Amino acid sequence: MSGLPPDFIQLVRQKADLVEVVAEKVVLRKQGKNFVGLCPFHNDHKPSFQVSPSKQIYKCFSCGAGGDVLRFVMQTEHLSFAEAVRHLARRYHISLPTRNPEAQPLGSLDERELSHREKLLEILAMAADFYQHALRSQVGSAARQYLHSRHLSEETLQKFQIGFAPPGWQSLYEYLVNHKCQPVKLLEEAGLLVPRQQGSGHYDRFRNRIMLPIFDVQGRVIGFAGRALGESGQPKYLNSPETELFNKSQVVYGLNFARDAIAKADQVLVVEGYFDVIALHQAGVAYAVAAMGTALTPHQVKTLLRYTQSKRLILNFDADRAGLNAANRAIEAIEEQARRGEIELHILTLPKGKDADEFLRDHKGLAPLTQAVSELQTLIEQAPLWLDWRIEQVLAGRDLSRAADFQQARQALVQLLAGLGGQWRSLYLHKVAELLSRGNGRLSRDLEEDLRRAVRQYRWAKPQQPSLSKGSKLLQKGSPPLARTESHLLQIFLHFSEYRREIRQTLLERELQFSFRPHRELWQRILELISVQPELEEQEETLLTALRTLCAQDEQLNERLSHLLWLDENTRVALMRPRMVVRAAIANMELEIRQKRYRYWTQLWDQAFSEGNTALAAQYQASIQQEYRAIQALQRQVQLSLEDLSETALAEDLT
Repeated sequence: MSGLPPDFIQLVRQKADLVEVVAEKVVLRKQGKNFVGLCPFHNDHKPSFQVSPSKQIYKCFSCGAGGDVLRFVMQTEHLSFAEAVRHLARRYHISLPTRNPEAQPLGSLDERELSHREKLLEILAMAADFYQHALRSQVGSAARQYLHSRHLSEETLQKFQIGFAPPGWQSLYEYLVNHKCQPVKLLEEAGLLVPRQQGSGHYDRFRNRIMLPIFDVQGRVIGFAGRALGESGQPKYLNSPETELFNKSQVVYGLNFARDAIAKADQVLVVEGYFDVIALHQAGVAYAVAAMGTALTPHQVKTLLRYTQSKRLILNFDADRAGLNAANRAIEAIEEQARRGEIELHILTLPKGKDADEFLRDHKGLAPLTQAVSELQTLIEQAPLWLDWRIEQVLAGRDLSRAADFQQARQALVQLLAGLGGQWRSLYLHKVAELLSRGNGRLSRDLEEDLRRAVRQYRWAKPQQPSLSKGSKLLQKGSPPLARTESHLLQIFLHFSEYRREIRQTLLERELQFSFRPHRELWQRILELISVQPELEEQEETLLTALRTLCAQDEQLNERLSHLLWLDENTRVALMRPRMVVRAAIANMELEIRQKRYRYWTQLWDQAFSEGNTALAAQYQASIQQEYRAIQALQRQVQLSLEDLSETALAEDLT
């Protein structure tokens, strides 16, 4: 939950003008009562994005994106629900509410906690200013020399707010505590000071280091990375510890600068080092970011994929052993998504094993640097898919003429190919057979068959994990009729308030349950809301607003249920005869239960008959006949309802 009062959230919704907010991201033109433009959430070529000023909602009739002003801000700015509310509150000069501490629910974000976070952010911003000032003072001369040796311009230093932590043990302490009167406890919580192990007092965490601020997506300093200056026996890089603001497994370095470029280029380049990101941005490759450490986490990947429609992700790690290990760990984190085609994953290897910073620094002068950027862009475009790169790594350094090397390569490749889908598996079996045969056509054909058998055996021996489908897939063409009718029943309940009481009572009287998890989940939340506020059953928009607010605060929940909370034109046409749709849906749901009972009684009858218990078998036979008659009646009812709906749709097409 957001921890913000519902009345305050509703006030923000009322004050914020959706057209005004959208117009900052999309060129809109008036079309009747609405505004239209190119959708910002996919590669739109004709205006399919509509904004309704009267209803204060938006909808793309191509990709399906839709919502209110809060949802739009969450999607375009990549904020949480609470952050989107506060973002709009600041924009429209709405004061955050002061809440009664005694009435505050346990664990929610009240004003005291918000103030605490803001104080931490303020302290980190002051520390960044201090480090930048130190870099430009006499004490930072060696640091400036080092940065200039890396060919970083003054503009780049200012953009990334690069600074220097002086070598003294209490330089930052003196400034923030003694001069700025900041509490020592807050500085420690921000990760800037370390308590002494012996005795009392604190000392600076970062000393004699180039300081690189780490920003959140909104561009606020939430931590630091310190690069050691000189050989001091200290770690080369020292990051801020985990704090209330900084979690290195969730932060992507440079994303605040790169997000617009990622969306424009429709791809993201993930490099290993901070200075790789900085050098690439300075050279104009602005869609580069870095993980906080050597391995990407699933959370970081999920964050990055929000910004690219094609989901094209290019990994570039050093060519040494540590870099190869990091690349393999990064691939493992998202391999299943890549296998399913949810990510277009590529691996970039630069010539002579260089990192991006070295590659660019080796080209001195404007013309050579321009050439280097052009070469880099070409290498990025030609970066092999992760599977091709993995195959290269398996074969690298192996002499396939030696039996031991050949068998090791074959075994590793069988394991690699076993997880692929049918079409891709056939393609790569052929490719791998050609590589192992080294151009021998007859041997290649034999090897392909051998590999196919080995992959089949490996797949049979290894249990396969079933993939889970998302709630929105229930409405796809070819999905089960029961799934579609359940969806339509829920949509009528939500968008046609006059049928709510009838639907709820019918489901209760006939003891009907939704068969699909997203539908059960939504129905449970509806019943919970109505039990607390019975008047919601009669108020169409109020119930929808409450459910949309719940979903907006939970991205996964919204993904599963948004197709039920927002109607496109095709769905509205399908629901033009709501009473018939309700009748067909109820019949379908009851039919499903009757068919399960029929199968259950049939199994019991088989068992009783095989055991020679004719009396019990006769009882089961009566139950089977009863269920059969009910099934026949329900099937006729479903068929009649569907025919009525088809005639309605045809009549609408002809008018």
